[in-house]
Amino acid sequence: QYLAIELEKVMDKDTILVNYLNTINLGQNTLGVQAASLRYFDKDVSELTISESAVIAAITQNPTKYNPISKPEKNAERRAIVLKNMKEQGMISQEEYDTAIADDVYSRIQNINSEISSDNVNSYFVDALTDQLYEDLLEAGYTENQAYKLIYSGGLSIYSTMDSSIQSIVDDVYTDEENFPENIKWELSYALTIEKANGDLENHSSEMFRTYFKQFDKNFNMLYSTQDEAYEAIAEYQLEVLEEGDEVFAESVSLVAQPQVSITIQDQYTGYVVAMYGGRGEKTASKTLNRATDSVRQPGSTFKVLSTYAPALDCYGMTLANVYNDAPFWYTSLDPKVVKNADNKYRGLTTFRQGIVSSINVIAVKTLTEITPQLGYDYLEQFGFTTLVEHREVNGKVYSDIQQSTALGGLTDGVSNFELNAAYAAIANEGVYNEPTLYTKVLDHDGNVIIDKTVTDSHRVLKESTAFLLTSAMTDVVNHGTGTRCKLSNMIVAGKTGTTSDYNDVWFAGFTPYYTATTWAGYDNNTKLSGTAEKNLAKTLWQKVMSQVHEGLENRPFYVPDNIVTATVCSKSGKLPIAGLCDATLTTEYFEEGTVPTQTCDVHYVGKVCAYDMLPACEGCPFAVDGLLTLTPIEGEALQFGNLPRDEA
Repeated sequence: QYLAIELEKVMDKDTILVNYLNTINLGQNTLGVQAASLRYFDKDVSELTISESAVIAAITQNPTKYNPISKPEKNAERRAIVLKNMKEQGMISQEEYDTAIADDVYSRIQNINSEISSDNVNSYFVDALTDQLYEDLLEAGYTENQAYKLIYSGGLSIYSTMDSSIQSIVDDVYTDEENFPENIKWELSYALTIEKANGDLENHSSEMFRTYFKQFDKNFNMLYSTQDEAYEAIAEYQLEVLEEGDEVFAESVSLVAQPQVSITIQDQYTGYVVAMYGGRGEKTASKTLNRATDSVRQPGSTFKVLSTYAPALDCYGMTLANVYNDAPFWYTSLDPKVVKNADNKYRGLTTFRQGIVSSINVIAVKTLTEITPQLGYDYLEQFGFTTLVEHREVNGKVYSDIQQSTALGGLTDGVSNFELNAAYAAIANEGVYNEPTLYTKVLDHDGNVIIDKTVTDSHRVLKESTAFLLTSAMTDVVNHGTGTRCKLSNMIVAGKTGTTSDYNDVWFAGFTPYYTATTWAGYDNNTKLSGTAEKNLAKTLWQKVMSQVHEGLENRPFYVPDNIVTATVCSKSGKLPIAGLCDATLTTEYFEEGTVPTQTCDVHYVGKVCAYDMLPACEGCPFAVDGLLTLTPIEGEALQFGNLPRDEA
């Protein structure tokens, strides 16, 4: 009341009323009579009839209760009161009143709603853009209500970063069922409300549904081979829970195709996201689950490059020629367990490059252990991840992503496709991270710029040389490693596969000299992927999309910094070769200038050998003979045989 009096001191009643009518909530995400007129009648507010105007006027008291789409009978009751008052107050004649009352306005509203609803389903890209803009407006100082009104009824002009031709390719691939495994599964989400004989309402959830069927199958997971099977199960459940006199008051059935997928494509040089898809098949509603931005999943081996090899090469003095022994290794935790490779095999002395190319778990964990999980975590934060857990205590148990298993993507919560893709884009952009954005600028209804993101926030994460070295190794991943399915016939590709230990998630994060793209596949309920087609789905979709995106583009090479040099080393030691001893294990490797090894190979040994245990002979050994050995040096130290006890040698 006080504010109303104060407002009238500076504004006349007509202006107050106009402002009110232009901002009031009128249901269906509309703010103001113009927005409501377009939403309910698909016409300008100036063209409304008396009958239609009364419908909108009836909404004002309670936008939910009097919504003309979801509650037409309630709106009709309120509309009749509006028209009656207008007639009694001389605003309309008896003839106008009779015409308005007789108007079948609600049938018209439902018809228009069907047309608008089918045409107005926002894409995953637009949903994500809206969310990003909302957060940016809040950060700029707008209140939640102001931000909401600006987006939905503020007359904003929003300049998207979407490349329509690339988005069209993504849409076609992700809505074509021919691109997915044949053994489609359907995940059921079910809710039931029963009206009991005495009038009480009883609610049943998906969890109650699951509990019932787990009595008969302990592995029951709400997945069905056909939709008919799901509806048969629903009928069975209803027979079980409905008693005499009960009726189904309401039910909700959702069947979602599985496994599910997502993709993000970004121009690494600008940070502009050019395309996105957050699910499988045609999108049927706005604001549905966007698996590219909203789902947080375990990144698997894609994290080896970001959490481990990037910091090791960038600031710890290591090189792609560094060697670790791929052999049994235990986590140093309170409950120690051995680190296993995906194929349950060990390869012996292995370089960093081969560790990346073959995605060897032991090499990654040993490396992160040496450089420390804290350093790896610090780099991950620089790569833009916002869902990592530094320290969380739940019921006395502490969770943290500052641990050895982070090398393999074993995280407390996980990461989104959107943020993982931006991290790989930083490597593609010669080590500079650009914040991923979905729009460049926003203008108000008068054409004034209120947000400008033409140049995104950026910072250097890696040296140019580090970015190149990682790119070189990841090119090998695609050419003859775990990512060969992602080769493009007309373009060089660098990338990294990712698979969680139980095949709950599969990824491919890769880039060309033009774009960075990340694909994910998995079941929404974390069911294990099975069969070759499901396990390779992320790679299959990446290749199908990116092969079309790069049609007609020049196949140019990746950038090579001036301080990159090559040198020949022994692949078993990572050090300078010894002529005659290392001839069979020579390899040419890239190095940042100043990091070429200066020590000679300590793996290949020629000299006196103890014939008893086939180790280098100690001075005065009675079993000494001339011989050749391939040794395993102590990791992290130069091997000095003369100063070591026999068991260490």
